[in-house]
Amino acid sequence: MTDTRKNFRRGAGVNRDVRRNALAYLLMLAFGFSTMAMAQVVDLVHGSVDSNHAVRLNESKVSWASPENDLGRLDDETLLLHLSVNLKRSAATQGAFEKLLHEQQDPASVNFHTWLTPQQVGEKFGASANDIQAITDWLQAQGLHVDRAANSRMSISFSGSVANVTAAFATELHRYQVNGETRIAALGEPRVPLGLADVIQSVRGLTTTRTHAYHALTQHQSSVPMPGAPRPELSSCQAGACSYFITPADFATIYGVTPVLQQSINGAGQNIAIVGRAQVSNADIEAFEHVTSLPKSDPILRVPPSGAAPPLPSTSCTDPNPDDCGKPNDQSEATLDVERAIGTAPGATIYLVASTNVGDQDGVFIATEYVIDNTPLFANILSISFGNCESDAQSSGVSYLDQLFSQAAVEGISVLVASGDAGVAECDSTSTPPKLQFPSPNALCSSSYVTCVGGTQFADTSNPDAYWRATSLTGYASALGYIPEGGWNEPLDSSNASQVAASGGGVSAYLPTPSWQTGVGVPGTQGRYTPDVAFSASQHDGYFTCIASGNGSCVANAQGRFGFIAISGTSASTPSMAGVVALLNQKLGGPQGNLNPRLYALAATPSNGVFHDATPASSGVTSCVITIPSVCNNSMPGPTDLSGGLTGYALTTGYDQVTGLGSINVANLMQQWSAATSVNLDQHGLTGSWYNPATSGQGIEIEVYPDAYSAGHGLLFGGWFTFDTTALGGQRWYSLSGDVTSTSPSAALTISASYGGNFVQPPKIISSAVGSATLQFSDCTHGSLTYMFTDGSGRSGVIPLTRLLGNGDSCSSSGAVPAITSDYLLSGNWYDPNTSGQGFILDFSPGQNYLFGAWYTYTSGGAQIGGGASQRWYTLQTSQFVNGSSALTNIPIVSTTEGVFNASNAVSNSVVGSASIVFQNCNSMLLAYTFTSGSNQGLNGTINLQRIVPLPISAVCGL
Repeated sequence: MTDTRKNFRRGAGVNRDVRRNALAYLLMLAFGFSTMAMAQVVDLVHGSVDSNHAVRLNESKVSWASPENDLGRLDDETLLLHLSVNLKRSAATQGAFEKLLHEQQDPASVNFHTWLTPQQVGEKFGASANDIQAITDWLQAQGLHVDRAANSRMSISFSGSVANVTAAFATELHRYQVNGETRIAALGEPRVPLGLADVIQSVRGLTTTRTHAYHALTQHQSSVPMPGAPRPELSSCQAGACSYFITPADFATIYGVTPVLQQSINGAGQNIAIVGRAQVSNADIEAFEHVTSLPKSDPILRVPPSGAAPPLPSTSCTDPNPDDCGKPNDQSEATLDVERAIGTAPGATIYLVASTNVGDQDGVFIATEYVIDNTPLFANILSISFGNCESDAQSSGVSYLDQLFSQAAVEGISVLVASGDAGVAECDSTSTPPKLQFPSPNALCSSSYVTCVGGTQFADTSNPDAYWRATSLTGYASALGYIPEGGWNEPLDSSNASQVAASGGGVSAYLPTPSWQTGVGVPGTQGRYTPDVAFSASQHDGYFTCIASGNGSCVANAQGRFGFIAISGTSASTPSMAGVVALLNQKLGGPQGNLNPRLYALAATPSNGVFHDATPASSGVTSCVITIPSVCNNSMPGPTDLSGGLTGYALTTGYDQVTGLGSINVANLMQQWSAATSVNLDQHGLTGSWYNPATSGQGIEIEVYPDAYSAGHGLLFGGWFTFDTTALGGQRWYSLSGDVTSTSPSAALTISASYGGNFVQPPKIISSAVGSATLQFSDCTHGSLTYMFTDGSGRSGVIPLTRLLGNGDSCSSSGAVPAITSDYLLSGNWYDPNTSGQGFILDFSPGQNYLFGAWYTYTSGGAQIGGGASQRWYTLQTSQFVNGSSALTNIPIVSTTEGVFNASNAVSNSVVGSASIVFQNCNSMLLAYTFTSGSNQGLNGTINLQRIVPLPISAVCGL
């Protein structure tokens, strides 16, 4: 021990690795932290696979599979295609997978933006080769044909007759008549052999899945050109009422895209995949680009190998099969999506990934799986303007989508999904509200790995001249700038009849609230809330679109006029967001993966101007009543009038379940996305007490050892005193450790836990790494800790930190603070080598005559208790400290109880004893303690404490 300390003190003359190991060794002695290797893929199938010993999979039943809709059993000879068994990981492998996802978004991690290929996902986190083979063998033994295993090794596709499928999974398949179409559904929960139960999550394809597109359209004609005018105008005014339409130039003006395009950031080099069930007419795309002054660029069609090619697109309303000319259909959906993506990022390459339905499998899912699992990956942005409600997707369907989209995230794919157009009642996909309505969000939006895009509506009717020009500029731009927004909700059509037309949103019944979904307005932790962001989606100011098959070719007639289509819906806002992501990826030089953690972090600072927050005030509604559908909510009307519908969610300040965080100022988003702190982390000045005022009663004591390994490369160690996840669980504490450098704005830390020790007795502790964290500081008094636990608790989130005591003058952004000759230098880690595994982190503030410290220890019977319940922590607090003092007496020992991990629950503080300190020198002290109450009542004694790392010889601590 003595030799190790001497080696460390010798400084630059000692080999860097020796110094690193020495310091790590000392910290391990003091607080018992260690590292943990990443989990390895293991076999989950053990023993024989016997169908005679089977278990049922947990599966909810779809609402439409009711006796009154039942048409009877499906014929045994019917061939079922595109079925799959979806797999699951062991808890350790899933924890390692989630840890990597966290690190990929952590700038301080070596895995930051290190994306995987689908094959790497399979190799590192998929089912083992033995498990894949065992499932394949069993399926084939049931007479089923195994088509392929996914590259991710998380699903196996198969096909077969109804007879064989029924026998294999021990459930009948019936036909049902639903809304004029025939669907199939399993009569009961499928069964799988007990030997496969640990690896099979669900069976997909036994129930028909159908998504629907989210848009509505109306036909329009450009105005008659005025004498001498070079062209007609899109706007039309009748009886003083004008209609305006959003062109690409308008969108750029309203949402701050113009400054970005002026920097030659237009999405060049970025690929956007748009999934659909139809082809588009390139003539429509080229007409759109010509009229709106965009460069010519046709989309690239890709048909998934397991899908079916859509028919050739309709090019006019006189085509033999125009698919209900002038009405929403799959072709108009695909056309809208392509034109909106191009209109926002004109330099991006658009892939239209399209398949018609294959049997009872929706082409949208076939296309989505192909984009995410295809090798090589061809797009880092995925836009989906389809959905179905959670109630129809079933719990297994929601889990399948969440797993699929988590694969996209680990591959660096940003997924954008429309929140839906039926307000709070996403199951109501018909144009007229049904009598029976119930809340259910879009199942494709529920995954936390999806950025769910809702809809807003411009509040411009009271004074349109303030927001729109009377004549347009190049590209038919007529918007003057940003227009205030409310939530999109148009409960009445042009004939004042009830209609379904509002921004989808709500809370998932199956998936939990993600750790990053916090902030002003977030309702709580009932589940995953949607949407996340929004753009205009109303028919009131529809998006300019060219579709010849809908009588809107955008080709001028002899009089110079042309027909066009105005489209509304979250189907329009979603590819718009995909275009924004293409601009972001180009600016930052690569894909960003899951956008949500960063979006919510940016929303925590409204002054950065990234979001336009839609509120009741911005909506223009003078009296917002939640039960009446309006632009201040996403409530639904009844079948015949505004009353009698389903109550939705209200616009609020900050986040709401109508518009999410709000619409985006794209220029500010680009500027703020990667804005980094400039605080030098390699400085002692960051040593001290840090806490979140919103969760006072818990916090972190930090000490930085600057230049510990070499110039500009030091080490940070922290003690995190907090609580269990329930108030009854009691106190918990963790240690944080990791390198800091003068060049990195953040530090990657290991979270470690030590259990089973006894109060001030020789160690009998068990220590392990239980998570990872990133620490960064915006200035010398504010920072944040982003954490993720891998102990199975699922805890992750961001804690904003504020310095507790006034030691900010010992810190600067550059770290170049003059030598400090005060007792502040006594701040840091102290321990007794005879009872390592516990200790003190003290924060002295001579400027405030204050000492605050945390005592990390165990209960007197901790070795017998074990686990987290063996831990105890106390705080030492006194305002009698004077610079230069060599002794302190009557320091209160405070016990804090009733708290909850990173929660704002009120805590109870009580003085349970007192302590005194006598300093022998700057590196050693004698602490005496007496407990007068609490769990350690009656205990007293003395502890010889020494600093874990002595102060440098040149430092003068003031004693």
